Amino acid sequence: MFKKTLSVLFAACAMAVASPAVQAQKPSLGKVVLAQPSEGFLYMPVYVARAKGYFEEEGLTPEVVVFKGGATALAAVMGGNADVYVGLPAIGIHARVKGQDVKAFGAVMTQYASNTVIQGEIARKAGLNENSTTAERLAALKGLRLGITGPGSSTDQLTRILARDAGLEPDRDVTIVPIGGGAPMLAAFSQKRIDGFTLSSPTTNSAIVNNDAFMLFNMVAGDYEPLRDFLYICLISQQSWLEKNPEIATAVVRAVARGEQLLAENPEEAREAVRTFFAKTDPAVFDAAFDANLPAYPKTPRISAAGMERNLDFIEAATGERPQIAIEDAYTNKFVEAAGY
Repeated sequence: MFKKTLSVLFAACAMAVASPAVQAQKPSLGKVVLAQPSEGFLYMPVYVARAKGYFEEEGLTPEVVVFKGGATALAAVMGGNADVYVGLPAIGIHARVKGQDVKAFGAVMTQYASNTVIQGEIARKAGLNENSTTAERLAALKGLRLGITGPGSSTDQLTRILARDAGLEPDRDVTIVPIGGGAPMLAAFSQKRIDGFTLSSPTTNSAIVNNDAFMLFNMVAGDYEPLRDFLYICLISQQSWLEKNPEIATAVVRAVARGEQLLAENPEEAREAVRTFFAKTDPAVFDAAFDANLPAYPKTPRISAAGMERNLDFIEAATGERPQIAIEDAYTNKFVEAAGY
């Protein structure tokens, strides 16, 4: 009888070790509120983590709130209405310089994600093709009407940086046209009221698939060297919140990291998992945008000092002033390491 009971116990232990469901169970850490400035391919590792239930497996109940813009989303975190801002490091850097209690603690996208497209006929007239050099592409900007989302936006700043790199005066040698978001930008482009524009996926991909656009600068693939390996999207929280909630912060990082790993190791599974988040997107455009953005998602959420420095370089190039901040004060990998990455 004793031997039989012992055998049953061993068998039960073996099943517990082998069962993924048992392994996945972790103590509940409660709700975590993620603040996103928008919807889109910039946040793909988070979408994957949500679709695959990684947050729940890490003991979290995720709630995602989408705001209009990064400043508003980060303000929600600083005001205690959200826990984690998922967005541009530059927003956090500016807040940190102003004395706000914020710090980046995980990488979500590590290439600059606003691409620049121009009308296909303009590209062909300029003799551009996929093998054209950076110098040849920059030269094509002269005299163009270029759409941006709004004055002072990251699309405005990038357009001006590209123009200056081409040896042009942005307010004289090109015409910068504030248009707004994706739908109005595509309408203006299709009607040829603008010659090109800068925006993230899937808008640029839609222009290529449906409106004969030419990809002038594919930032997400790291084609433009000055912005290569740029920390574009990250996790940011109040430092005081991170110190009070290390287990939650670590669980958030681990869930997002698992999303990044699936994108790297099994992109087709990740693609199908997140389709429901993009149900209103043309499937051909979705697939083009998904494939185009894959190189921009990191294999781990570890933040590199170089990626953060790129943000300081960009701010300086766009504004003429470099933020006065020690780079190590802007981010931490403490929770990445605690998560095992």
